Amino acid sequence: MGHIIGSTYDVTQHNEIKMKLYTVIILGNILIPTSALSQNDTINSSKPLKEVVVTGKLIQQETDHYNCIPTNKQRRHSHSGLELVRNMMITGVDVNIEEGSIQTPAGLATLYINGREASFREVQGLRPKDVMRVEYYDIPTGKYAKDRAVLNYVVKNYTAGGYTQLEAQQTVGFLQGDYNVISKYNFNNYNTNIWAGYKIENPKSDFLSIEHYRLSDEITKHTTYPHQDKKQIVKYFVASLSRMTNKQTWMVRVGVEAKNNRDNTLMGSVQYESSNEANMINSSLYSHDKSLKPTIYIYYNSLVGKNQSIDAVIDGYYARNRYDRTLIEHSILRNDVTEDYVYSKFNINYNILLAKTSSLTFSFHEYLRSSQDNYGGSSPLFQHLRSSETILFADYNTRWKKVMVDMNPGVSYLMYKLHGNRATKQFAPRLQLSASWMPDRIQRLKVFFSLGNTFPSLSSTNRAEQQIDSIMIRRGNPDMDNSTLLGPGFTYSVNYKQWSVLLSTYYMYMSNAIINIYNVEGPHIVNSFSSNARSHQSSISLSLTWKPSNSFNVKVDGGYSYYAVNWDAHERQGSWRAGMQANYYIGDFLFSAFCQSSTKMLENYQDHVKTPWLYGLTTEWNHNNLSIALATNNLFLQKNRINESLFADNYAISQSIKRDIDNAYASVKFIYVLEYGKATRRSPKYNIKDSESTILR
Repeated sequence: MGHIIGSTYDVTQHNEIKMKLYTVIILGNILIPTSALSQNDTINSSKPLKEVVVTGKLIQQETDHYNCIPTNKQRRHSHSGLELVRNMMITGVDVNIEEGSIQTPAGLATLYINGREASFREVQGLRPKDVMRVEYYDIPTGKYAKDRAVLNYVVKNYTAGGYTQLEAQQTVGFLQGDYNVISKYNFNNYNTNIWAGYKIENPKSDFLSIEHYRLSDEITKHTTYPHQDKKQIVKYFVASLSRMTNKQTWMVRVGVEAKNNRDNTLMGSVQYESSNEANMINSSLYSHDKSLKPTIYIYYNSLVGKNQSIDAVIDGYYARNRYDRTLIEHSILRNDVTEDYVYSKFNINYNILLAKTSSLTFSFHEYLRSSQDNYGGSSPLFQHLRSSETILFADYNTRWKKVMVDMNPGVSYLMYKLHGNRATKQFAPRLQLSASWMPDRIQRLKVFFSLGNTFPSLSSTNRAEQQIDSIMIRRGNPDMDNSTLLGPGFTYSVNYKQWSVLLSTYYMYMSNAIINIYNVEGPHIVNSFSSNARSHQSSISLSLTWKPSNSFNVKVDGGYSYYAVNWDAHERQGSWRAGMQANYYIGDFLFSAFCQSSTKMLENYQDHVKTPWLYGLTTEWNHNNLSIALATNNLFLQKNRINESLFADNYAISQSIKRDIDNAYASVKFIYVLEYGKATRRSPKYNIKDSESTILR
């Protein structure tokens, strides 16, 4: 929830509304001049950013952001940018290391390094000892205005020396290994980077489900899939070259990434029950998804005059995607798709510092996509889809002593054309208003209102068809409307001595929410999509951090969320949640514990999901350039399950999934760094990002 901005194409695929623009992938080492690091992210050569002086206060509250300074112990016992933020325990900010995401009361945060946008995985590779501070913008302004929340890592810049890092992580309890090599060398104003890695994992899961097909003769299907084999292999090799001067920065990066996923069940069983008979049969499911993706990325940043700056990004890749699915029950149902996917993005930002603490920023984004999908198997089809998305933002920000006001209007234009259909065109306005008031240096109130839009997933806006089993058919729908989103929000924060408190309330309304619909066609249930639903989501949360000393920190979070969906779907879901994290530092050791309560969620506006209680303990030893960490998760738990259910007019399903990752397991991680020459900032760890796809699955 929170700020409503740029469109996304996967609102039916994920468990929350994505209102931010696609994250720019900047995986090389680009060093922005320190003069580019002002609060509004505008470059002013005559006003370089001053260092934050810590006078017994590790969080400094400003009208639109917080300056958060990590302690030496937090830096020492963190090995990535994500781990550093987790150990800093910023009030209201939750870090999920496994998913590589940072959640705020306003929604997922966009990550930046020295004012340039970066991916979650890029920030994973930052060396925490080089991070001077983390700027948390809960009221993004300037070119940040497109984001719902921002974490900007301000890091030291080095121009000489190099290092090679070896990293290995192995899990005990199920197969999981992650091995990476990163090497960097700086000379004069140039720096080179090489990333290479290999990851393999195969956590098992047990799957049980009951499905009701409301045909003329109602059928109930019981499915048991024990020991599902979910194997994933990822490989990558990437190299980059960049150059930085006081007024100009550029970087070029090229690479190739490969991903191979298998989800197989060899010895499952299925029982179909009707009023006339009940049949128990063996069932096997084979699913194979692989992708090969060469990439290219170019970045440029420059000062223009005294109070202006410009930065631009060209990002693109070609992906060869292959998807195969075979179900063996009464008969053999086979679906196979080969896809050629081309993605390109151009982004340019122009920043101007105005008189009297005001600023003006213009942002232009252009996305071009083209896919050719060749469907084989039981439903052969050739499909060619092209799309173009144009987004323009302008942001005006002004400040007084205790008050800040920000206005961010914009427009978006989308055109996509499916081969054989007329082009679909969508034009939508955007608007974001926010203000904050600081009655004193320890309190702050923030209010905002957002109006935006988002579009259906391109993988659902087509005429492709996939037969899921002997009864269910999945079919795309090219005739869906874009969604309008609006909502107000309010936060109140206090930072006093050892205590930090944040109270947040949000409301979000969404028209034309994308839901699944189920219609009867003869002996089949056809699962398609509809944009004829209305979603309401409201939440209240409280976050409390207590830091009595540098050696002991505690953070507690809790809240309540309520979901309501009307029109083509009628759903209600309310849920409480709570979580805790505690860190204790002594000498070369860190002892950490976390606990997360069971939660209930409404995913995709229809799926009721209940997750189990989770907890974990970590012990880490760190000395010089060697670190060893032992983590135990959900110790003694063996029966944790995720329960999901969906109820529609002609179809209902209840399922239970027991996963290795939600039960007891342990992992050990080794990190060794060999430094040579002068000290240098660590390159970001490079990790693969999934390529987009229009395949109906």
